[in-house]
Amino acid sequence: MDIKGRISRATNLTPIEQQLAACVMELDDRLQGYTLKELASYANVSVPSVHRFCKKLGLEGFKQLKVELARSAPQNARHANPVNIDFPFEAGDDPGTIFEHMASVYDTTLHDTQSLVNFTEMDRAALLLANADVIDIYTQSHNLYTAHMFCDRLLSIGKNVLCSENGERQIRRALASGPGHVALAISYSGLAPSLVQLLPLLKKRGVPIVYIGTPRGARINPGLDVYLHVSDRESLQNRLTQFASHIAVQYVLDVLFGCIFARTAGQSRAFWEESLPYTALPALRNPAGPSGAQPNHSQQ
Repeated sequence: MDIKGRISRATNLTPIEQQLAACVMELDDRLQGYTLKELASYANVSVPSVHRFCKKLGLEGFKQLKVELARSAPQNARHANPVNIDFPFEAGDDPGTIFEHMASVYDTTLHDTQSLVNFTEMDRAALLLANADVIDIYTQSHNLYTAHMFCDRLLSIGKNVLCSENGERQIRRALASGPGHVALAISYSGLAPSLVQLLPLLKKRGVPIVYIGTPRGARINPGLDVYLHVSDRESLQNRLTQFASHIAVQYVLDVLFGCIFARTAGQSRAFWEESLPYTALPALRNPAGPSGAQPNHSQQ
């Protein structure tokens, strides 16, 4: 396993070391131009924290970390993005070219996101959401589409989950939160204006917060309970549309749903099976109906 795999799968990192790990993964090959002190400053940690982080990865120190990252570069070369993430097609491109370029956007984004997400953090997020009495999802703009899909999936396995589009309603949901609630905040950039009000309200009420966004977004919003990082290659302004950020957030939410289901498989599957007679398409429903009573053909 290369160094990136070891970082993403490390299970014994402190919150400070997890923050440092996210910065190392974010910098990637740019880390080669950093000194030890510069990395510590960039990650907002101490120099001894960097040393301890390296030791936990089985490395002698910062120099070996840079060597191992350089070695991992050729292994990840096939995921290097040959197209512009923000403008993956242009005038005159034929369908075949657009298919190829979009496949590259998907491949690069998924690979980046998998390398950034810490598996221990993902497991912690799944545990919090699986045990929650109520899950509140806070997001806005284009992220609402993926959030609503995630909400529907959680409902399909019996979780009590809400995702409000209205900003005023989100504030009131936060004010009404308390023991048993878990919040899921989704903001690619971490700059969503609503977070400025929502996060302090949720913290004040002791509500655990799971954050999905870029490593930079995580640094903008410190002190939350769990961070699930996504690929950060997409420009916040100079882009045609949100291809990469949508793909990355959708990927993390799909994996998170899978982890929740894996933790609650028996209960979740039982709820799903019980709901089938009521939610299936009419043509696919059991002729017996929800009550289980067979139609009496002898009297017809």
